Amino acid sequence: MFTSQRNRAAVETADLRENRKARMDRHLWEITAVRDVFLLAVIVALIWFVVELRSVFLPVFIAIVFAYLVNPFVRLAETRFAAPRPLTVSIVMLGLGLLAIGAGLWLMPMLIDQSQSLLEKIPLYVRSVSQRFNLTGKGSFWDVGNLLTRFQSDPLSMLHPLLSGTGQAFGWIGHILGTTVDIALVILLVPIYFFFFAWHFESMSRFVVRLIPLTHRSYTLHVLGRMDTAVRGFFSERLLIAMITGVLYAIGWALAEVPYWFLLGVVTGLLSLVPYLSAVGWPLAVALKYADAVTTGQSVTIDWMAIVLWPSVAYLVGQFIENWILTPWLQRHSTDMSAVTILLVVFIGGAVGGLFGLIFAIPVAACIKIAIEEFVRPRWQQWVREA
Repeated sequence: MFTSQRNRAAVETADLRENRKARMDRHLWEITAVRDVFLLAVIVALIWFVVELRSVFLPVFIAIVFAYLVNPFVRLAETRFAAPRPLTVSIVMLGLGLLAIGAGLWLMPMLIDQSQSLLEKIPLYVRSVSQRFNLTGKGSFWDVGNLLTRFQSDPLSMLHPLLSGTGQAFGWIGHILGTTVDIALVILLVPIYFFFFAWHFESMSRFVVRLIPLTHRSYTLHVLGRMDTAVRGFFSERLLIAMITGVLYAIGWALAEVPYWFLLGVVTGLLSLVPYLSAVGWPLAVALKYADAVTTGQSVTIDWMAIVLWPSVAYLVGQFIENWILTPWLQRHSTDMSAVTILLVVFIGGAVGGLFGLIFAIPVAACIKIAIEEFVRPRWQQWVREA
């Protein structure tokens, strides 16, 4: 019996030595903690690199998003009708282009007309409101009205003080030229990038899948599937909600006789892409209704229902339809984030990426949240239990 115990102890000692030797012979990248830290550092460095060169990567990112959104339709045409992917992508691009041209020819004249009319009326609105509150000549309202009036009558006289300094002139000119070139490059490069990415989207996806180790592939694909559901649901469903609410706001404010109702409805609908941002349209509608009433000499104190109540009712009805009908019906794939988190994420996205940061902040945050739930939280809980 003692002999067997000694043999068992000797075997256990030998196993411990082998395990210790195996741990000492491991490469640095075979240590889980080191590999996780390195992967996190690579992700942070990649995000920093993309943010620093966002003007270069912006067309690429927009094209990838569009290719990602239309890929189900391209895949369906490829599998069901055996249509070549380049042909399907070309048809999609042609259809989207014709749709944009048709919408522009139908809606753009009204949009441009109301925009020009609003720009012409702003000085009159400002002057009328300033006179009503006795701010003529001594308030900022009157200064703004005078500046707008002078700019419309003689823009060169307004630009002369601005361009009086050579360095400042070159700075402004360079900024305008740079912005114009950036917009032109985005408009030119996005269709080219979109065609390439949409054509090779499936092959690129398979390439990325092959980079995932076999031992973690199934779980990683499960996490990527969750992210795909959240991102695709946000973009496709949120875009449809924004289009419907834009139409509802425009119709409601037209019935309430809000001036520039179409322009205001389009802007508010676009702002609906970012949750809670469409609230900007509410005070704008009331302000425009009030300024128009003051300018035309109506009795604002008596007609307060037409000025405040009906534009507000139109907005609140649109909000009710969006929050209680459209969102539960269309946006089934919720990001599962609180209102405070969404607002914080939107502010951070706007500070980092401007307008596109506002739009893409929520889906990116949803993906980060899923990654934390799937990868970080289990290991953190395990570390807590073992500590």
